[in-house]
Amino acid sequence: MKQLSLCQTIVYGVGGILVLAGLVSWPTGKSWAVALYCVGAVAVCVMQFCQRYEGGSIVLRRLRRQQLLGALCLVLTGVLMIVERMHLGVLQHHEWMAVLAVAAMLECYTAFRIPYELKRKD
Repeated sequence: MKQLSLCQTIVYGVGGILVLAGLVSWPTGKSWAVALYCVGAVAVCVMQFCQRYEGGSIVLRRLRRQQLLGALCLVLTGVLMIVERMHLGVLQHHEWMAVLAVAAMLECYTAFRIPYELKRKD
């Protein structure tokens, strides 16, 4: 697994903090909460796409695809939050929460499984 540089690791960490800050401040109804979440989700997604797996393990390749799908779900959650906040389209009843739940499950699962498989492989 290709390791991120120090700068990329910082961006990844700050992105995670922004995602959490946006979600915690969502109930306040402020538009900056959505902006915080979206900036953080894009940062996390981009950094996960920068991290590559170049090995031959089918299990790790599958886990990486699941991790990237979770990152894309984080970004889709931000889009759905914007749609709900601006009352655009027919999706206006907290659909973003379901997508966020899927993203959280995928990210948590892969966060534990990928390091386990990398240790087992060595």
